[in-house]
Amino acid sequence: MKKNKSKILSLDDFIDYALYDKKKGYYIKKNPFGKNGDFITAPNISILFSEMISIWLVSYWNHLNQPKKIDIIELGAGNGALMKGIINTLKNFPNFYNSCNFLIYEKSKTLIDIQKKNISSRKISWKKKLEFKKKIL
Repeated sequence: MKKNKSKILSLDDFIDYALYDKKKGYYIKKNPFGKNGDFITAPNISILFSEMISIWLVSYWNHLNQPKKIDIIELGAGNGALMKGIINTLKNFPNFYNSCNFLIYEKSKTLIDIQKKNISSRKISWKKKLEFKKKIL
């Protein structure tokens, strides 16, 4: 990483470089998840975590008087296990499922490719940049 000595590197720029640089970024060099990776997350251990979040989502949707459209957004979805579990669980609640628009915010092309292999749903889309045009609850 070459930076002008007179410029101060912001924390945001440093983290972005360390994680997503096209040659040296942590998420570019390898898949850090699972048994052979550096860490494992709850959705990769058991579907229970995704199911509990799904039940809460349905409950909250009911609390909101069942809006016709609702965005379910995951930030940095790793290998996609959480979103996959949520989507599969919510299929058991068709009224809610049909109201959902699923989005994953992911900066890493490598992880997007892994997520697309793991999640087979036409209702999901990927974004590399966060843009909020609606009120967030």
